[in-house]
Amino acid sequence: MLDWQMVSLGEVTQNFDSIRKPVKTTERIAGPYPYYGASGVIDRVEGYLFDGTYLLIAEDGENLRSRSTPIAFLAHGQFWVNNHAHVVQGNGKADTRFLSHLLAVTDIAGYLTGSTQPKLTRAAMDSIRLCVPPITEQQAIAEVLGALDDKIAANTKLAETADALATSTFNKALLDASFSDRTFADLARVSGGGTPSTKVPEFWDGDVPWATPTDVTALRGPYLEATSRTISEAGLAACASELYPAETILMTSRATIGAFALTQVPTAVNQGFIVVQAYDPDLHFWLFHEMRSRTDEFISLANGATFLELSRGNFKKFKVRLTSPEEMTRFNETAKVLHRTAREALQESRTLAATRDALLPQLMSGKLRVKDIEQTMGEMV
Repeated sequence: MLDWQMVSLGEVTQNFDSIRKPVKTTERIAGPYPYYGASGVIDRVEGYLFDGTYLLIAEDGENLRSRSTPIAFLAHGQFWVNNHAHVVQGNGKADTRFLSHLLAVTDIAGYLTGSTQPKLTRAAMDSIRLCVPPITEQQAIAEVLGALDDKIAANTKLAETADALATSTFNKALLDASFSDRTFADLARVSGGGTPSTKVPEFWDGDVPWATPTDVTALRGPYLEATSRTISEAGLAACASELYPAETILMTSRATIGAFALTQVPTAVNQGFIVVQAYDPDLHFWLFHEMRSRTDEFISLANGATFLELSRGNFKKFKVRLTSPEEMTRFNETAKVLHRTAREALQESRTLAATRDALLPQLMSGKLRVKDIEQTMGEMV
């Protein structure tokens, strides 16, 4: 690391804050260009202020402390930025892409002001101290990490496309379908879940995945691989949920109604779900897409003083649109392949993201050099 040097962010960047322009929500004209705030795209508007690749750094907001999302992120192409994000580029002494990764592992707490609403002023941002290698090494590091990011983005797009194709295939099949006299209760086992007592420590932190609606709403695709909390076998026995097998359909049914997941491992759930298991395996994906397409109807029949909830009783009464058994079987096979493709793409993305996150601090500290990992990286991406 003899060739690394300490610099301030202001020394190695060119600032474009003067070009930013906030526009009130009521005054924005809808269009194709991203409108960025402190944490990313918040709207799409007509017109743009920037054209190129820039680094956006949050100027204010609690995320500067919590860092639940990146505080610095790249924006590409033509876009608009309001006054809640600083806009910079590397000035020749630093690579813009490299800086985005370096700031991800840089502690900026000491540069923030404001006890209620954290703020990173222009002067404070410019004074952030960084240890950087020569520009050629920066570019090599950015290339490695960028290749991982690009592959993750491509996988995300593939998953979205496969899921969308399954939906469009279902919608096409609906052209020959009609409402039958059969309900969800006729075609599937409809169940729910529960929560073990939080006063009994032995019920928690076991080996049984236990899903809450938050686990589902946080998903990039409708494939639930793991849960944020787990329960023990004793906890499972003491709550209203059973251990549902893989490929069970979950739909959130209270507060947020109509977020969906397909369990990928045996999973228990809390009381915020309607759980659906098709009696006929050939109807599995048909019922899944039928449910997803009718979220607005489900919401319309929800009720509750504190928060909206769709009861299992009401859900069971919904009549299901059906077409010929042959057509539904064909759709099920097509959807199975498309959802497998989407799930595998997202699984690979998680592996790549874990690799990137492990490499990031090592590369940024100089403990690991690009030449040491180039062969492995080539095999991964």
